Amino acid sequence: MEAIIVTERPATVTEDYLDPDERDDPKPAAKTRKPDKHLYQIDFVRLVTFASVILDHVILNIPHIVNMSTGAVGLMMRYTRYSFFALTGFVLTYQYRDRELKPLTFWRRRYKLIGLPFVTWSLFYWVYGRYLVGGWSNVASNFESAESIKLAIKSICYDLITGNAWYHLYFLSVSMQIYLVFPGILWVLRRTWGYHRYLLAASFAFHLWLIYAMTSPPMQFIPAGVHVALSKHLVATIIPYQFFILAGCVAAMHYPAFQAFMVKWRKVIIPAGIAVIAATIVYFVNQVDLGISIERASNVFLVHNVFAYIAVILILYCLGTLWQDRRRPGSVADGFMRTAADRSFGIYLAHALALSALMPIIREHAGSAPWPLLLLSFLGTVVLTVFIVEVLRRSPISLITTGRNRLDWRQQNAGRSLIVGIVAIGIGVAVRLVIEPLTGNLIIATAALLVVSAVAVFWRRYRDGKGDRDVTGADTTTPRAKKSVTVEG
Repeated sequence: MEAIIVTERPATVTEDYLDPDERDDPKPAAKTRKPDKHLYQIDFVRLVTFASVILDHVILNIPHIVNMSTGAVGLMMRYTRYSFFALTGFVLTYQYRDRELKPLTFWRRRYKLIGLPFVTWSLFYWVYGRYLVGGWSNVASNFESAESIKLAIKSICYDLITGNAWYHLYFLSVSMQIYLVFPGILWVLRRTWGYHRYLLAASFAFHLWLIYAMTSPPMQFIPAGVHVALSKHLVATIIPYQFFILAGCVAAMHYPAFQAFMVKWRKVIIPAGIAVIAATIVYFVNQVDLGISIERASNVFLVHNVFAYIAVILILYCLGTLWQDRRRPGSVADGFMRTAADRSFGIYLAHALALSALMPIIREHAGSAPWPLLLLSFLGTVVLTVFIVEVLRRSPISLITTGRNRLDWRQQNAGRSLIVGIVAIGIGVAVRLVIEPLTGNLIIATAALLVVSAVAVFWRRYRDGKGDRDVTGADTTTPRAKKSVTVEG
């Protein structure tokens, strides 16, 4: 969720939800202390949601472990699809509810921060998918003739339009559609004040009708072929998620009242939500017992499952308000949450690569007990994903792969990065030779990028340090911003 996972000013997490006047307040900071408007409860919801989507994808990618219990867990984890878009609408509206939105400026910033990673990862996964099938020779075969090049370009264009390069990239495609229409949504909400409940009711009714039509046999007036096409391609559009997007927008538009309501009634909302979830799981088990496949019974677009997903989202928000109330600034938990918020978008983009690289190892243990295999696969995917993202955030390609500018090279511990990179290369070589080549290759490539990034930081410091000394050898270092002003003057 970009707005969920990407911000206009990525350098400071606290600024994600501040208005421009508050970001650039000309008054001295010592005189007035600006209120902290960061949505800490959203950080909590976002962290749990990203962990849930990884767990869901682990379950989906290991079909031999899917049984009644893992199927029920997978069913609940599918709330993430709706949660992402609800959070996107929520945070976007929170940022602009009290200030002017200039569409061209808004689109330029948003598409830069999400569009560059989308194109980068789509191209990467396009190549990676063909590499998995037949190695580099299979990748090269796509460019052997004019006809194969033409087909490759068509395939790439299709993936860039639909987000089909890998199974999780549809989220970015839908997010960019949200950005496209968000100025219009905000305009409508501002001009329909007092009628938002009716907009939500109509949106929810349409949502229920649409997903029923998508998951039921074709209606008489819809040809079977058209029904299949709609069911297949609608999932990569904004249409099946419009209610959750609008719900997030409306909640943020009425943020003070919404926040107060969730805090006041969370002791009721949480147990009521748990009851809805329990009833959904019981119905799921009953459906499977009657012969419905686990895949069908856990479909994210089934009408009766939607209520459980709403319950999960509300419960997580309530738990987020508890975190917000009990958060201690500067604590380890607070630092962890802030770092997780910064890394979340990159984790979403990279986790599918980590899981894919681990799949050969997972398949070798197909006969193992389902739950230990599931948990170990999940933990392995998380660890490898975090390693990849931490390296990317320190690398020159951070912006185009994580949607955030590279961590300031002045604050990076280049020596530690170099040591970690060298050790990781050794680990990768061992994994490649002893356990699995694909996993080892990914670790080696990631560690090599870390080494290169650390060397680049060393060189930058050496170059700047050398430039900051005059001919006598005296240190004349000045703040870079001040130096640039002098030159421009």
